[in-house]
Amino acid sequence: MALCALLAVLVYLPTLKYQLVWDDQNIVVRSRSSPFAAFAHSFWYDGGAGLLGQDPYYRPLANFSLGVDELVAGHRAWYFHLVNLLLHAAAVALAGIVAWRLFGSLWLLLLAGVVCAVHPLAADSVAYVSGRTDLLATIGLLVALVGLLRLDSRHDWTASATIWAGFSVAVLSKETGVMFAPLAAVWIAAPGFKRLQRQDWVALSGLVALLGAYLAVRHAVLGTAVGMAVGHRIGAWSILSLNNFGRLLMVSTWPWGQGTFAWEEAGSIRPTWFLVASVAYLAAPLALRRARDSRTAWLAWLWGFVFLFPFAGLVGFGPVGRLLYVPGVGLTVLAVYVGRRMTRGHTRARAGAVGAALAYCALLALFVLPRRLEVWKDGYTLFRQMTTESPGSPAAHFNYAFELRKRGERDGAIAEYRKAIALDPGMALAYSNLGALLQSAGHLVEAEALYLKTIELRPGYALAWNNLGIVRYKRGDGNGAVRAFRRAIELKPGDAGAIYNLGRFYQEAGIEDSAALMFERAYGLDPGNPRIRASYEQMRVGRP
Repeated sequence: MALCALLAVLVYLPTLKYQLVWDDQNIVVRSRSSPFAAFAHSFWYDGGAGLLGQDPYYRPLANFSLGVDELVAGHRAWYFHLVNLLLHAAAVALAGIVAWRLFGSLWLLLLAGVVCAVHPLAADSVAYVSGRTDLLATIGLLVALVGLLRLDSRHDWTASATIWAGFSVAVLSKETGVMFAPLAAVWIAAPGFKRLQRQDWVALSGLVALLGAYLAVRHAVLGTAVGMAVGHRIGAWSILSLNNFGRLLMVSTWPWGQGTFAWEEAGSIRPTWFLVASVAYLAAPLALRRARDSRTAWLAWLWGFVFLFPFAGLVGFGPVGRLLYVPGVGLTVLAVYVGRRMTRGHTRARAGAVGAALAYCALLALFVLPRRLEVWKDGYTLFRQMTTESPGSPAAHFNYAFELRKRGERDGAIAEYRKAIALDPGMALAYSNLGALLQSAGHLVEAEALYLKTIELRPGYALAWNNLGIVRYKRGDGNGAVRAFRRAIELKPGDAGAIYNLGRFYQEAGIEDSAALMFERAYGLDPGNPRIRASYEQMRVGRP
């Protein structure tokens, strides 16, 4: 287990040079929440849910962990990546413990641990700081699984407490964790209700109570106990889930050349050949019925099913590998079980199979994992890859435009924002950002139209009102500029920029008293701004 954990650390060392990207900017860099306050708000907090609209996630333990990192290291990206790396090593070690409890074989423990350590698709959770939700949830679920296995042999309080502690960590890290409750219920009740002992009932009752408490808290914070709504009818959603379930199974088996991102476009939901893999996996229990020692296989099969199939329809929302981090443990154990059973009684064949599997893992670690990691090194690389793999994703073009803008590539950013708007005409921030770029290029008429469209979609967006005021002022519409600036200040009274802009208008219009009042107010809000400071001091010197 120590060797597997060390391997996990070594292969992910390059991530210590990576940046904070994508959701990291909202969750870490722009977050104004303290660690303990994370338990009282949603995952993105302060409007970072983007295309999802209202934030559907409650993951306070992940927010708490990231908040503690920020207190320790500020926004130093290497520290956040180091913590992710160590959490991954812990998950690998726990997977080794589970493999030992199930197989009692050093070589099979090593094999399962190595697969979990170096599988390329795990990179989407480990190399991406916001992927910590997957790491923490997996650690919690594996702790709960260790307790469940202990309960199977020792019906004691330690087993129950371990189950409860792990389950609590899992559900407070990611919504996927709720699926452990039905898994545990099926596992405990499988031998028959008459064979259940008192401690089994205690463990199940505790799980139900914790699940109820979690749903109640989630409802209190988010206003709903349900997660992300599905935008398709049940039939279409079922086909989409079956397609993607089979696809994810195939990807996990053969990660060579697989893309990082996927996007399901409207109208693309139709049966594919991946349904064959889904049906084969779902039919596996029929084959397991004849195996005498299939209880391990049943557990591994059930783990892969409950933690992947219900969420397979979400594959179009981002990195494919993130959906596989939690169920990957069960899929690995199931693969090890099948290999062990096929080589039963053939020592040389088993040794050869283990050796071949370890060699395959070495090839993955040397050739596939580094390329998968490279995608996450910075925002420019990430979103360039996303637009290539998922050209139908408006979020991909929106974020890539932002990165191009940071690099000074204005024309490229304008083109990407236009693509994002074409794919999603309701993306308000794309209109606003495109307007800012066109404004800087001198295209004031189109910029004003874009700001008005932004305001139509998001009337309470203060920045759009402020920018609208600037454009109207430059076009000679003084009254329209004043109305826009005042509306921006009304929506965001602490916006020193909008207050300063209104002061500049008053100053050039010769309304000295109002200008002085605005400059003084802006200076009180942002005394470190050199433009605000200069205007404030100039106005103060010129007044008695």
